[in-house]
Amino acid sequence: MSRHSTETTFSQPLVVGIDWADSKHDLTVIDGDRRSHFRINSDTEDVAEMIDKLTSFADGRPIAVCLEKGRVRIIYHLMLHENITLYPVDPKQAARYRESFVSSGATDDQRDSYYLARMLDERRADLRPLKPDDPLTRKISLLCQTRRQLVDDKTGVIQQLHAVLKMFFPLLLALPGNRLDCGLKQEVMRRWPDPRKFQKTNRKTLEKLLGRHRCGNDEQIAELIEMIRSTKPVTTDGALIEPLMIRVRTLAEQLRTIDKGIETLETEIASAMKQHPDAKLFTSLPGAGAALAPRLLAALGSDRERWGDASELGSYSGILPVTRQSGKTKHVSRRRACPSYLKQTFHEFADAARKHCDWSGAYYNLQRAGGMAHHAAVRKLASRWQRILLSVWKHRTPYDDSRYTEIMKRKLPALVPYLP
Repeated sequence: MSRHSTETTFSQPLVVGIDWADSKHDLTVIDGDRRSHFRINSDTEDVAEMIDKLTSFADGRPIAVCLEKGRVRIIYHLMLHENITLYPVDPKQAARYRESFVSSGATDDQRDSYYLARMLDERRADLRPLKPDDPLTRKISLLCQTRRQLVDDKTGVIQQLHAVLKMFFPLLLALPGNRLDCGLKQEVMRRWPDPRKFQKTNRKTLEKLLGRHRCGNDEQIAELIEMIRSTKPVTTDGALIEPLMIRVRTLAEQLRTIDKGIETLETEIASAMKQHPDAKLFTSLPGAGAALAPRLLAALGSDRERWGDASELGSYSGILPVTRQSGKTKHVSRRRACPSYLKQTFHEFADAARKHCDWSGAYYNLQRAGGMAHHAAVRKLASRWQRILLSVWKHRTPYDDSRYTEIMKRKLPALVPYLP
């Protein structure tokens, strides 16, 4: 049950629209027939000042706030306030509503806050209020999101390193190890960022280096040393090499720091999962693993009434497609206006599940055999999994692979030929 359903008819909420920016924040307050606007400058006390103003306006009544979903900082500050109910809306949803008044596309912060307040005032019964998860679930959610951000940062650093190394040290890229974060390549970047010195390193040092990182038997190590010694340098120009060495050292150090941060986050996530009462529901899922199980737990949250059925979850998360129909024309396309991280969570889990679960792999292969592209087939599988996950989560009953395999055989006979 949403918070606003408990409001009495004698205590209508104060309706607020917030346009949150970096340097200033515009707020429009609608109180019955009255409308007021005020602006707060961005500083360390901006949130406290805003809450004080809203509390003063409300005079004991509940406060309903509409703002865009991307405003993470203000959402986290306001969502735990006892008297405030948040209604986060998708930026595209807010833009479309604004365009119904201003067709030119012109924007203004004060007017934007007014349109957010007006949309909430008119459509509050249709908008989904944000009900915060319990503290442990919120902690797992933020830990997982932070880990994902660091993984993305790491990918960016590795791409930069690739580009720099190709300019003066492609030999390092040819060493064993698929990625630049492997132990061998990291040690070479740290100890020998200059390719001229690395190629002149004495044989015993190279043997110890390659042996320490398990680069093969004696014969294979000898071949690697010969390759290192015989490779022709791309350049011997010190004017190019020496500045780029500094760049490589800096990026390599960033890579090590990010790796330590990811390791710390993974330890914190594992510790929090051990304490969470729903953890076993997700750790037992095929293909979930240490990374995806906590993300799935956070995706569903702790409020069992949040999702009425799988179609609500599928639409909100972007897994279900969008259907546009007019007359005899019907067009089905991928849903883009959705929380990307949430969509990635279900997509990545379905892709992992098809490799560890027989019916999932069979269902994916059935879609592919019908001409469906890889990502579309994974999204369709993810939609199936959302139904299962919702049932597992709502009834607190662990997933039973054999049971669901039999259900899929009965409901979809075409799946049987694709089962192992």
